[in-house]
Amino acid sequence: MTPQSLAAEVESLFALPDAVLRVQALLDEPEANAREISAAVELDPGLAAGVLHLANSPLYGQRGRVDTVARAIDLIGRRALRDMVLATSVVKVFHAIPEEFVDMATFWDNSITCGVVAQFIARHLRARDADSLFLAGLLHGVGRLVFYARRPEEYRALLTEKPQGEKALAAAEQNAFGFTYAHLGAALLKNWSLPERLCVAIEHQLSPETTPAAHAREVAIIHIANDIAASLAPCLKQRETPAPYLPGFDPGAQEILGIANEDLEAIRLEALAQTFDIIEIINPGSTLIF
Repeated sequence: MTPQSLAAEVESLFALPDAVLRVQALLDEPEANAREISAAVELDPGLAAGVLHLANSPLYGQRGRVDTVARAIDLIGRRALRDMVLATSVVKVFHAIPEEFVDMATFWDNSITCGVVAQFIARHLRARDADSLFLAGLLHGVGRLVFYARRPEEYRALLTEKPQGEKALAAAEQNAFGFTYAHLGAALLKNWSLPERLCVAIEHQLSPETTPAAHAREVAIIHIANDIAASLAPCLKQRETPAPYLPGFDPGAQEILGIANEDLEAIRLEALAQTFDIIEIINPGSTLIF
């Protein structure tokens, strides 16, 4: 079994909606104009509403009020629109996940937090295509959902060993399956024809030292964002002030980015303040109760 073969097993179970596929096809067509693309988005009212909400959120809303999908395209561009369409749709894609493994609301709350942190880090660094890092952060853990859906018995056996913490759990996956959720998630996203930079960021997120040099910064951002998001998880549920942050990421990732500890702490607090609004847009009806 390989990540590619297991990802292929879920192509029909975890398929992108037709509306998303139509929009992606148009965005890949250089001759398609904004009117055609916006019309395709608007064929799905839920998708159009999600795109507009996200375009006016703290992630994108600094660029002026967005009141139509066509205006969203004009303001943020095709690449960001593609990411927004995927972000507002992907939560609905995953279903039939055994409840014994994961509370899906909590899973997406943490994933959205990782996306927000990743984008804020990228913007702080003035990284090219910083907005796309939100999508990479949002999708960083989807490989684990594939494990839950397609190999529940094997994963249940893995959990009986009670691995403590994210690193131990990933190591247990490597031992049991020969690859981790990061490899599996990247394989799934490649099947969805997502850009290489996002697939690489997810595939190498656990080991930034193995990353191809061309994508080292993206991987380092997702690696650190995942750790920061995990530290904020209790705060999301209880609206409590976060405890002092004790970094658990690879110091080499911080060296790649050249970012100071105080900047990461400021980003962490800003992300916590903004995440609640993004959760309500992408995962409406979340079980977060305050």
